Amino acid sequence: MKLRVELDWRTTLATFLLVPGLVSLGFWQLDRAEEKAGLIARLEERRESPAITLQSVSRLPVNDLADRQVTMDAVFTPGQYVLLDNRLRAGRFGYEVVALAAVGELTVALNLGWIEGDPSRLRLPEVDLPRGRHVINGRIYQPTSDAFMLGENLFPPTLPGVVQQLSLSAWDDGLRSRFARPVFPLEVRIGEYEPIALAADWAVVNQTPAKHQGYAVQWFTMAAALALAFVFRSTNILAWARYRLGKS
Repeated sequence: MKLRVELDWRTTLATFLLVPGLVSLGFWQLDRAEEKAGLIARLEERRESPAITLQSVSRLPVNDLADRQVTMDAVFTPGQYVLLDNRLRAGRFGYEVVALAAVGELTVALNLGWIEGDPSRLRLPEVDLPRGRHVINGRIYQPTSDAFMLGENLFPPTLPGVVQQLSLSAWDDGLRSRFARPVFPLEVRIGEYEPIALAADWAVVNQTPAKHQGYAVQWFTMAAALALAFVFRSTNILAWARYRLGKS
């Protein structure tokens, strides 16, 4: 018995288009797993470092700011905050409360954590900001990429207000005119156990490296299954293999 190959152009085209795509998705997931592992390692390393002031932070390179532990004297003013919209926790709808606090000569976007919202969006949550001066410990949050947004993300004309994301660099002129001081360019997330913190148990990454690795295995498995299906459909390899084994 001879090994026969009979190719159908539709099956061949689909296989040669899909298999490389599935393999590419698998390697992309592995890259994401490596990236997430690096983020976790960086955070753990910087958790061990002593907290520094924002004045000291200003002397560091921009690429070296993420997850730095910081300490500051922050002065709060009632009503001076924004709500980050559509923040889900354990399947519950809510907001993150970002106070625009005075820290020395700077205005700092200080994220106090999550608060539950009205799923119908008929009313906003009542936020009782701390008053006056407080010593705050937290860490600098630097997003790894720009978030997807529906429409413009303008600084609200009055405070408090609701926004999709913090866009501090884009809002610099509006914030400067409102607060008459420069704006620290990155969000500071308050420490989970600070007395004035809300629900501030920040997730390091949205998906763990293990989950990305699991997705990679799924893509590679699909690619292998499709390739095997193509081989079995286009050849008589099973019958040929049984014949060869029978003769040996």
